[in-house]
Amino acid sequence: MVNRNCLGNTEQLHGLPYWSNRLFAAIMTYFLPLCLVTLIPGEYMSIANQFYALAVFLLFIVVAIWAVALLPGIGIPARKSLLIAFLYMLAIFLLYYLGWYGPGLLYLLAITFVCLLIFHGKHPFCTVYMNMLICISVGVCIQFKLLSNGIALQYTIGSWIVASVNLVVLSATIAKLLPALFNGLQQSNNRYETVAQATSDTIWDWDIISDTIQYNYGMNQVFGYKLSEIANVNNWWNTKLHPDDAEKVTGGLALAFTSKSNHLQLDYRFLCADGKYKHILDRALIIRDESGKPVRVIGAMQDVTRQKEEEQWLRLTESVLKYATDAVLIFEAEANENQQRKLVYANEAFTNITGYSQQETIGMVTDVLWGNNNAAAAQNNLMTTFDQQAAFEVEVINYKKNGERFWSSKSISPVKDSAGKTTHWISIERDVTQTKNHVTAIEKQNIKLKEIAWTQAHTVRTPVARLIGLVDLLLDENTQSTDYDQVLNFISVSVHELDNIILGIVQKSENEQINLMPRLDN
Repeated sequence: MVNRNCLGNTEQLHGLPYWSNRLFAAIMTYFLPLCLVTLIPGEYMSIANQFYALAVFLLFIVVAIWAVALLPGIGIPARKSLLIAFLYMLAIFLLYYLGWYGPGLLYLLAITFVCLLIFHGKHPFCTVYMNMLICISVGVCIQFKLLSNGIALQYTIGSWIVASVNLVVLSATIAKLLPALFNGLQQSNNRYETVAQATSDTIWDWDIISDTIQYNYGMNQVFGYKLSEIANVNNWWNTKLHPDDAEKVTGGLALAFTSKSNHLQLDYRFLCADGKYKHILDRALIIRDESGKPVRVIGAMQDVTRQKEEEQWLRLTESVLKYATDAVLIFEAEANENQQRKLVYANEAFTNITGYSQQETIGMVTDVLWGNNNAAAAQNNLMTTFDQQAAFEVEVINYKKNGERFWSSKSISPVKDSAGKTTHWISIERDVTQTKNHVTAIEKQNIKLKEIAWTQAHTVRTPVARLIGLVDLLLDENTQSTDYDQVLNFISVSVHELDNIILGIVQKSENEQINLMPRLDN
């Protein structure tokens, strides 16, 4: 309950504001039970010496401090101010009733120390001025006998000045030294915070002896966990490891702790607050005691998920390129003075097609495939296309390493950087010589079919037409011969059948010419 009331926002676990609240909570936690140790004898002695007002006031102060720590709805700065106010009241009452018998001066000195701790150096000399004002006021009361008992009966003005000056000097010394210490710590913390915010790594500090760990902002920004949610660090951390990596990580830690090396590097998958795993590269420094036993580990968790995904994608891409049946070439975008571009990559399919090994290909210019006969003409046509900085397709004649000519169908695309500048060209090439040969054969066949169709239509059908005409003339003759009519009928039927056959051949050859190219494309 004290921690909940006095710690405040535990999302921020770094910096002096957090640690001042942490000290305030610790002071209140220890002060609540320990003040009872002083209350019992204090009450007894107050009543025994008939200081009933002091007895009541001591009980009031203890109840008030308990209320400051336990009552909800009070801001932390108000709780701190109330604590200091009640301690000042206690110190003044103890001075008044007990004088040098009581711890009044000790409380005034302690207030300076406590105030500097819980307010982390803000207005450090306020308590010094307050102590000085109290001492002067008490001195005036002693000098002019304004008090009837307690401190007025135990001190002379001279002895009080000696005692109070020591109090003020010690208070001023504390007020000077503690802020200097806090400022140094604040500067170191600021540098740490700057580094922690400048890097995307999650920095962690593991105290092995107490089994506690501290994280920077990365635990929240990268993994989504609130720092206040992290409890039972060892168990919590183990539950976030990917099951397949847990044994590797624990084994790596054990090996690092038993070895003499102070450096540790692990890669594993870590569960985020959104239920997804991230790939982590964890580098750490092991700090050992004099006997070599690890006592502390400081490390940084780097999110390498994107790099891992890119590596997997590259491996997949390399596998696709390696086993592709089409040749894949990558060459530089910048051409030399001869308008030649240097090859930087070729897959195995290129070797299978051209006979050039991958070692021979790297650094080779693209002109090697053009041969000696048509290089200039082909280049002139392609240079204009390259200058357009757009993807294009082309079919050209290339030459293999052994001089054999082949047709190459190329699909060429530019590779551009983030600024839109073309840095490389990628060419996917296929040997289409066989297809070209088929097309040529088909074209020749079409020519022959056209010749056949023309022959059937003009050469064969001419005598058939004459026969048909003669038959028609014979049919027009008036004859009564049965055999004659039967012969003419047979001739007529045969001639028309022959004519239909010739027409069918012509039509079929024409249809075949039309359908050959779609079939080839399919």
